[in-house]
Amino acid sequence: MNLMLAVFAVSVCLFFGPTIARGCGDKLVSLLSGVRQQRAYIASQRASVIVFPNHRASGAELIKRDLRATLKEAGHSVQVVQDSTQLDQALKAGRVDVVLVDFADVGVIARELELTADKPIIVPVLYKPSNADLAAAQTQNRFALKASAKETQFLGRIEDAMKLRTKH
Repeated sequence: MNLMLAVFAVSVCLFFGPTIARGCGDKLVSLLSGVRQQRAYIASQRASVIVFPNHRASGAELIKRDLRATLKEAGHSVQVVQDSTQLDQALKAGRVDVVLVDFADVGVIARELELTADKPIIVPVLYKPSNADLAAAQTQNRFALKASAKETQFLGRIEDAMKLRTKH
């Protein structure tokens, strides 16, 4: 009788007790809910990306460590250049697929890139644009996006640019 009472008490404690299981090395496994899984993003085509912040407002967003780290984790090579001289050197040094640049600098950069053999694709970045400004920029360049966009949106634009690049 006492044994049955003890088994019942232990069963009640286990049933109504906490739902967190502490396994080997995994401290947040819940018995009643799943663990949030994050999928690593691996680029289907690796790109050589140049980031050209040019000391504009969007530049601070472009040179964020999180963005560079995300691009590298996806398999892209990333190089930050600070001025036109460094950009010229980077373009002459090797293959460049994509250039992330402030929208205000697109005209100047486009003229420089036309002289290169690789013809990199420009991804213009706008700092705090209105919806109308963003829409207008995207009609001029379909890869345009906000500087405050998530890293995955940058990855998507680079992926789209690489798909367009392989078509040509």
